[in-house]
Amino acid sequence: MCMETFQTIVTWYAQHKDYFDFVREIVFAVGLIATFYGYTKLLKYLTQRKALVKRQEMENDAKLYDAIHQKLKERVDSYNATEENPRDIGVRLLYMENYPYKLANDGYDQMLYYYFMSEHHKASGYISGKGLYLMEHIWFYGNNIYYNQNNEKWFIDKKGLSFKKYSELNYKQLVRRIPFANIYGYDFNSDWAFKGEPVFYTKYKYDKWKLYADDLEAVNIDQKYHLASKLHLSKKKRTRRFRSYLKRLNSKVSYYFLNRKHKKETEAKKQGK
Repeated sequence: MCMETFQTIVTWYAQHKDYFDFVREIVFAVGLIATFYGYTKLLKYLTQRKALVKRQEMENDAKLYDAIHQKLKERVDSYNATEENPRDIGVRLLYMENYPYKLANDGYDQMLYYYFMSEHHKASGYISGKGLYLMEHIWFYGNNIYYNQNNEKWFIDKKGLSFKKYSELNYKQLVRRIPFANIYGYDFNSDWAFKGEPVFYTKYKYDKWKLYADDLEAVNIDQKYHLASKLHLSKKKRTRRFRSYLKRLNSKVSYYFLNRKHKKETEAKKQGK
């Protein structure tokens, strides 16, 4: 009985196979069109979403810039800095998770970066529509910038050292920009800032490179128009000194074993004679 039923089904399928193949091709074609349409809609959505996200970012940047700029400008102008007497004007950065009073290893004073275009130009450059600019005095700790002109790689180390293919630069300050996206809030009347510096609450700690944008600049503030002489440093080209240390260590170890092997071979030859 089961065998007869199975044969009946097979016979019926064989008789209608062309219809099944036709329906299957229609379903495949419809599915292909639907898939293509879906991908098109998804691509359009992602493109629009990217534009919306970028627009939101621009609006947030403009909003934060408008809120901070005037207050920061008033503070900078109050220092009465001049070309002949530039002043260190500080702000404080606090990692958001340490808000409000967890200041261990955080909340240190940072220097604003500002410049003078001419004697008629007021101090500026510390803030733009792209973020807040800070300056680090690398000479303060006896450091300097080492730069490879061929591949544009660089690192900071103790001054007066010698590294193959790297030149020691004369620039003494490193300028870094904090994008507004990494600034979550601000306080111009903080009760813990030592000298009343403005406080900015950041996405990352001040010593994390993630906090800063990719465009860095090496400058000197002891020259009258130092904007005419500056060097762009890409954060992506920053050399990890730990890796260099491992390479040097590996070279020393390899040299040690090669030297040891050479001595053994020399002694063996002497004994053979």
